[in-house]
Parts: sequence; structure tokens; C-alpha cells
Amino acid sequence: MQYTLRDLPLPVKVVASVFLMAVGAGYTSAMLQLHIQDSKSGKPMPTFEDVVLKFTGKKRVDPNAPAPRPVSRLEALVTAETVAITGASMTAAFTTEDRAKGDLKYNNAIKGKAPDVVEAIKAQRKGEQAVFALWINTPDEQRKAAYAADKFVPPAGKAPAAFTPGLKDGDAIKIKTLIDARCVTCHSKGGEKEDVRLDTYECLKPFMTVAEAAPAINGWIKVEEPISISKLTQSTHAHLLSFAMLFSLTGVIFAFSSWPAWMRVIIGPSVVIAVFADVSLWWLARLCDEWGPYFAMGVIGTGFIAGCGLCAQISLSLFNMYGWKGKAVIALMFVLGALAGGGFVMKLLVPVLPKPKVEEKKPEDKKPEDKIPPVNGGTKSVSDGVAAAGGAITEAMSKMQATGPRKPIHALDKLLIWPPIDLDGSALPLPADPKQFPFNGEGTMAHAFFEKDKAFKKVIDGSAPQIEKDKLRAQRQGDLDALLAWVRSPENIRKATYEADKFEFPGLSDRLISPELLKDKKVRIKALIDARCVTCHSPEGKQSDYLLDSYEGLSKYLKPFEAPKGEGNTGAAPLATSPAKATEPIPDAKDD
Repeated sequence: MQYTLRDLPLPVKVVASVFLMAVGAGYTSAMLQLHIQDSKSGKPMPTFEDVVLKFTGKKRVDPNAPAPRPVSRLEALVTAETVAITGASMTAAFTTEDRAKGDLKYNNAIKGKAPDVVEAIKAQRKGEQAVFALWINTPDEQRKAAYAADKFVPPAGKAPAAFTPGLKDGDAIKIKTLIDARCVTCHSKGGEKEDVRLDTYECLKPFMTVAEAAPAINGWIKVEEPISISKLTQSTHAHLLSFAMLFSLTGVIFAFSSWPAWMRVIIGPSVVIAVFADVSLWWLARLCDEWGPYFAMGVIGTGFIAGCGLCAQISLSLFNMYGWKGKAVIALMFVLGALAGGGFVMKLLVPVLPKPKVEEKKPEDKKPEDKIPPVNGGTKSVSDGVAAAGGAITEAMSKMQATGPRKPIHALDKLLIWPPIDLDGSALPLPADPKQFPFNGEGTMAHAFFEKDKAFKKVIDGSAPQIEKDKLRAQRQGDLDALLAWVRSPENIRKATYEADKFEFPGLSDRLISPELLKDKKVRIKALIDARCVTCHSPEGKQSDYLLDSYEGLSKYLKPFEAPKGEGNTGAAPLATSPAKATEPIPDAKDD
């Protein structure tokens, strides 16, 4: 007589059911950990590239991209994109995992602060990481002297715009204090990671050695250190002991079900076999230099088999254990668990999931009501939101936009349009390098949002990932679009929003804006002007003769251009090339 799950006493069934559900919940949490720890792409699960990078430290060679700059182990850890404490990243030690004391501790610094202040503090912590990298790349003798004196002066023009005040000493950075606060709290005698000491310069030095760039093998090149042998040994120990025990028990429970024997023979041991194969591929990927990336790719396959096998063991065992009433209860519990777990997981994952790409309509597919009045002579560098704001200025202005080139209406409007246009709305010729277009009152002030801003230039010229550079450029373009929308708004709106430091930018939902310039879904327009204009055009600035630090100062350059005599004043910009202006132009910028 065959003894099956259906024949078990009810108390045993309940215990077995709770055990199976607990294992399922634990495996689901392991999936969440995989996302947080290893999915550097931001996708729900690690990609092939993520897994290869973790176990081999390699990336596929891109023949069109320059070879990555070799970096030391320490620089790679403190500048990594992943905001979590892992074997490949220590970025979180500057924020959420900061173990410093007092005001230097991140959680103490942001406690009770407004969102814009929190963003400013995050920028300061990014500044710490940048300075740390600059110090690491300093010649050894100077680096050691700066550490001993606790004073490191960043190279000219490379100091970050934002930096934690408590770690500054005039123009110098308290580099030893910075390292003690972010690293030594754990990496010292008695600390959580005392096996890797970083509390002296001699301890730090081995991790600052830059190895020569490894040659590409089979189309793969090493860009960082893979998971360490010690960590791999720990993971192997945990998986082969604990997981083997758990999945053997789930397999044994399934083996006592009344499903066909061939199913029980295949599904019963499948999870343990897949876990063993998974761990074997870890070691093959880590130790085999030539074929390691391909072994690493196999990890995704074995993990998928283990997950499917465990799901089959749990669900088929539970439904085989009870009659129709029990099956209904199990199904209801599955639905409730899926809803609760799904809601929890999505709350954590949605902010980092890539947004679906919306395919743009082709011009011939657009309906008349879809078309947007052309701006900037028909170019796309000014957002749809700017066009919408421009339509609210005057009826005459709207008619002009719909029937002809976009003409600047006053000095600030002309100075902020990029690519630049003439007073009749036609595009101005650009030099071979657009950055060389005059940065002055007769040229453009748009450069103040980009290459003429030190903070922007530092990121673009630095070693930040390309995705961060692209994001920063998009944010600055959004800032420029918002300011253009504001200067084209009616006078009463401009003044009121400037005084309140809250401007409702019509294109905000479609644009990236610098986070520190946003509050309550509105643009902090005064803060934006202060950041991009007042730094020079203030009593203490390089352009103190032309003040833009008040609305009265700005209003001089917001007066409409006068129409040429004999043509009538339509409220639009004149067609003449040298109209009478309401005020003299802003002079050449004193670029440093």
C-alpha cells in the first residue's frame, strides 16, 4: 500500500504546509536580495552582463568605445555606481551605511531636513567620493604627506562644488578624517571588518595600486576585481549546507505526493542538483580566465531551473495534500500572498525600473492637434513645455510662433536660446566647436548651464559613468528650458513666482530638472537664477556692474525690444538687425 501526503494526519499536513510556504517566502526574499546586490543595470533580475561582472570582473569589449581607465581597487570601491555595501561597492559607506559619529553621520545630518536640503547633503557626499578619488590618484609621496598632515588640497579646478563642511580646512580637505569617518569605523581593530584594516597609510597603500590594463581575452576585458575567493567560499558554505538541507526536505515532501512517479523522480531532486551546478559554475567562472564569462552566463540558467523546480515542489505538494476545500484555502492564500508580496516588492523596485520607451509618432502620423508650434527656428533643443509657456505671453506672440521663426522678445530671451538665433528668428552660424560661440551679451549665456559651470565641467570631464553624464546634461537642459519658460511668461507671473521662488513649469513632467531646484513639483526659479546667473552678476561677482541678484536688476533685460519705425508695434521682435534696445547688453563674461 502506497502512503501519500493525502494520508497524513491534519496536524502534520499543517506543519508541512507552513514549512513549504516559509521556504517559498524565503526564496522570494532571496530574489529581492539578488536585485539589490547584483542587478547593477536596475532591472528586476541581474542580466548576463551583471553576473559576468560579479564573478569575473569582465565586460565585453566595445570596439567603438575607448578602453576603460585602469583604476585601483580602492577607487573602484568608493566610486562605484551601486549604492550598497558589496564586494564591488562601498558607496553606501558615504550615505545610508555611514558609521561616523555626530554631524558627520549621514542619518544625523538629514534628520528632520527638507527634501532639498537632503539632496544638497547627498551632493556633498558625492563630493567626498570625488575628493577621495583625487587623493588616491595623487603621486605616492604627496598622497602620504597629505594623509599625515590631514590636509589635501585638490588640484586646481577639480575641487567639487559641494562638499561636507565639517571635513574642510580652508581650501584643504581633512583627508585622514574623511577616511576615518567612512572606512576606519569598520576596517580597524575591533571593527566589523577588522580582517581588512584601513586605519594606517601602510594598510591603505596596497589597495591604491593600479594594475596594468589586462588584455582582452575572447572579446572580454577585465575592468574590476571579481568577487573575492573568501566571499565565494562563504557563499558556497552557506548554499551547499543550508540550501541543500531545505531543498532536500521540500523534495522529500513532494516525493510523498500522489503525482506520477516520473514527475517525482525528476522534480524531487531537481532543486538540489541545480543548486550544486550553480555553485560549481561560480567557481568555474571565478577561476577560469579564458572561459569564465561563459560559465558565469550559465549561472542564470541553473538559477532559473532551481527557482522553477522549487515553485513546482511547493505548489504541487500543497495542492496534492488536501481535498477541494483545502485546495480552495491554499489558492486563496497564494492570491493574498502574491498581492501582499507583489505590492511590497514593487514599492521597492518601481523607482529603479527603467521606464518603458514611448515610440515617437512620425511627422506624417501626427494629427494637426498633435503638432507643436516651432521654437528656435524649428529645432528640438527647447522643450515642448517652453513652447506651451511661450503661447501664454501674448496673442501676437502666439501668432508669430505659428506662422514664422521664433523671434526673441527681449534681451534675456535672446541670450538663453540655444542654438542661438538672430533678432529676426534665423539661426546664427556656429563655429566648428559650438562651445567657442561667444559667452557674452552679444552671444549667449546658455553656456552658463553647461561647460562654463565648474560643477558641470568636472563631471563631464571626469571619470563618472556615461549614464551620470547624460543625466546631468539632461537636467541642465531642463533647467535652461524652465528659465526660458519663465522669462517668456507675463510680467505679473514672472514677478510673483520669483518672489515666491515657485514657478509652475508647464514642461516639468517631460523634463529632468536638477533635484535641488525642485520643491512641491515646482521649479525654484529664484534659486535657479542665483545658481546660473547671480554667481557672477552680484555685488561680489565678476560682473558686479550688471546686477541680476534682484527682480529689479533682471527686469532691465526683460523689457521688450522696440519695433523699428514705420512698421508698427505688433508686440513681436523687430525685423531690423540693429533695433533700439531698452538697455545696454550684458558685457563679455570674465571666464576663468
